[in-house]
Amino acid sequence: MADGTSHVIELGEMPHDEKAEPLPEPRRPATPAVRVAALCGAALLTLAGAAPLAHRPPGIPVPAPQGATFAVVADRLVVADGPGTVGRGGRVVTGHRLPGGESVWQFVLPVGDHVLGLSTVADLLLVTTSPAGAGDTISTALEPASGAVRWRQAGYPVPTEAGGVLFEMPRADGTGLIRSIDLASGAARWSLPLPGNGVAYRRGARGVTEIVLVSADGRVAVHDAGSGALRHAGRVPPAADRVSYRFTQVVADLLLVDGGPGTVTAYGLDRLDRRWSIPVPPRSAAWFTDCAGVVCLHDESPGALTFDPATGRQLWSDDRWLGVTPVQDRLLAAAPAIGLEMELATLDPRTGHVLARFGRWRLGGAERSAPRQLGFRRLPDDRTLVAALDFPAGQVRFRAVLPGSWDDCVDAETALVCLRPSGGMVLWPLAG
Repeated sequence: MADGTSHVIELGEMPHDEKAEPLPEPRRPATPAVRVAALCGAALLTLAGAAPLAHRPPGIPVPAPQGATFAVVADRLVVADGPGTVGRGGRVVTGHRLPGGESVWQFVLPVGDHVLGLSTVADLLLVTTSPAGAGDTISTALEPASGAVRWRQAGYPVPTEAGGVLFEMPRADGTGLIRSIDLASGAARWSLPLPGNGVAYRRGARGVTEIVLVSADGRVAVHDAGSGALRHAGRVPPAADRVSYRFTQVVADLLLVDGGPGTVTAYGLDRLDRRWSIPVPPRSAAWFTDCAGVVCLHDESPGALTFDPATGRQLWSDDRWLGVTPVQDRLLAAAPAIGLEMELATLDPRTGHVLARFGRWRLGGAERSAPRQLGFRRLPDDRTLVAALDFPAGQVRFRAVLPGSWDDCVDAETALVCLRPSGGMVLWPLAG
């Protein structure tokens, strides 16, 4: 590998900008955000030409296939083939001890299976797999410390607000089951049949709070995600073709379904009272999301388009952003920069005004709504700057400069765990 470099950089924190300002930036007196950006730029220039630090701890190699998926659970690094490695023959999920990287257990998948993802529920690791090409999804609960199998359950896991998990078991026609299980034993607690439109969820900060089932004839049933009990039921207008809706989405406290041709209508989820109706683009890829208290409409085009959830009135739109993602009480926005690196900023959801700028980063991981994420920036001489980005606080904490290029990293507090594009992982010890 390279020279085993692990540079630990502590440059302090980026303060939150108290004065929202739009992009682009005309000539104006320096604001706190502009001064912060200038300081960060100076710091990066210093890093780019910095001499290596003496007595750096070497990186610790860990075997991993190209395109692996990985997670840190308690004091274990878990490594598995990722969804992009189907057909390469790898069927082993391995647990490594942190911070040393020693292999302590292995879990071997059935022949033909591949890993869809790794997740956690309560104190368990869930390995979600599926046979390549066909077959039901299976989630296996493992003890993170030992790799021992606790239980196996058909379906794809969906976490609940109360700390439990639901399993979706859809069929090709959109019907199927959703099931709740006992976390200790894996035994089924209750299940609900899915209508042809599938299932929608009302979500809290940590997971699902209500299950919303909508039939093509307009029947709506809202169930508690913990007990499965029916909370209330009612009706909305049926789908135009009596077969399926184009939209059946829950956004905050609204149920969105097709209205007339080219429109979507919002109903209050608790009473199914009609709130508003707006036109939607004819593209089949259009969808709505809860954007930190406002409603976002997305399609295949870049840009942000937001609506007032109470009235359906358009609040603002901005074509500068490739997209926006809710992060607690603000929106994370990304604009094109260099290659995979994006100019990142947080926005006020009601106005679209910039609250804080973070500079140019490529984000790691897949959870874009996480309040704290790792960012990566290429430096000269084939090095990578890694920083912890705290989006609600508007802060950047530089974590390390690593030799070479990296697909992704996880911050395990005492070490950065990083995956090479060509395969193989390295644990880079950190000094705080």
